[in-house]
Amino acid sequence: MPVLVVQYRVADEGVAEVVEAIETAFAAVQAQQPDDIRYAYLHRTGSTEFVALVELAAGVENPLPGIAEARQLQATVAKWAVGAAPTPTPFEVLGSYRLFD
Repeated sequence: MPVLVVQYRVADEGVAEVVEAIETAFAAVQAQQPDDIRYAYLHRTGSTEFVALVELAAGVENPLPGIAEARQLQATVAKWAVGAAPTPTPFEVLGSYRLFD
């Protein structure tokens, strides 16, 4: 199954707000514990670059749009994103050690 990657940069002044929205979204995801999803968010140290990774089990609908805090994260990213709007890109996993199984 593919991993969706969303990569983007935000304006300098938006980094703290995006980080806060990520933390809030992950707290909500942890509380709801949706099945059949693997989800990670990365921030490149010292930069305005972020990367989100999402893996869904085959045939499973993405639960993130059903979580209000995840929708708020998307809105915050859209507010601060520099350049084109971030869109998910599918990647094929060729090797993984305990990350994507």
